[in-house]
Amino acid sequence: MQFSNRDHPVVIAAARHGLPGLESPSLAVELAPSDIEAVRAFCRADRISGLLARSIRAGDVVIGGGAGSDERESEIDQDWHDALHACVLLEALLVRTAARLEASGIRWLVTKGSAVAHLDYADTATRTFADIDLIVHPSDWGRAETLLAPAAASAPWRRRYVERYGKGTTAQVDGMEVDLHLRYSIGRFGLRCRTEKCFDEPVVFPLADRELPAPSRAHRLLHACFHASLGGDREVRAFRDVAQMALGHPDDVDRMWIIARSWGVESVVSSAVLEAWSRLRLPADHEVVVRARRVEVSRADQRALGVFGRRPGFRPQALTALTELPWAERPRFVYSSWMMSRERRR
Repeated sequence: MQFSNRDHPVVIAAARHGLPGLESPSLAVELAPSDIEAVRAFCRADRISGLLARSIRAGDVVIGGGAGSDERESEIDQDWHDALHACVLLEALLVRTAARLEASGIRWLVTKGSAVAHLDYADTATRTFADIDLIVHPSDWGRAETLLAPAAASAPWRRRYVERYGKGTTAQVDGMEVDLHLRYSIGRFGLRCRTEKCFDEPVVFPLADRELPAPSRAHRLLHACFHASLGGDREVRAFRDVAQMALGHPDDVDRMWIIARSWGVESVVSSAVLEAWSRLRLPADHEVVVRARRVEVSRADQRALGVFGRRPGFRPQALTALTELPWAERPRFVYSSWMMSRERRR
């Protein structure tokens, strides 16, 4: 039977491995020799090679073919070690960037990859990542962009667009990417974000000789739901993050729902939870799923979620914000969205 990389049983078994409160499978999933390279490539791209390696060691996944299986397992381990090496370089960059931001008095929080790895996974090493993500306080956005992304800051129309409607900016720092987030998304749901609220109850985690700030788990889970529902490639890893936090910390789930309701983004959370439970083959009677099914999603929200689900590109996603804006502001928004779309195609 043929599978796409994203729904291959081995990929799902790896993505489920080690979820809190989830029983180990009674039967191991076999990784056929003919599928190994495709599965490895996907796991590298989606940064779940560590979960694949751990699931093999735990017996949740068995490499078929007999002779040569030890060699193939070593190759998968090497994929994981390569990802970890990249994470070490990125976290060194994070420490250097933290020092620059602190010296400038800019308020910021680590979000997604590094923060989730350190704060939400029992085995930090299994949650690898490919860049650094920071939330910048809206009041400090201009200074942060000038400091870390001077090329973007030098275009006044672009800065105005991001401040009014955008998700943020990607800075190139020492040859690596640092994503500066002003909101969790572009479009309809991005305009509803109140990321300044993340700074009301931050937590910290140690890295090198520093204590780095991060959003509370409720806010991290909300961001994970945005990434799962509205992110670029809808990676299995993003849905694993949603399940990881929701299964392990029910009290924080309740708090997350309260925040989502106050922001008007319950539909995003519902979409992320339902897809996470479906894709990872998780028990459908879990309380977070029951709660997600009760969310009444408006037709306008359904249409916007559908646009992101089809992944049509920047401009259609950005234009889902149109109905959130006053009539007088819509022409300027449409024109500036076209300008941003044209710039991104260059």
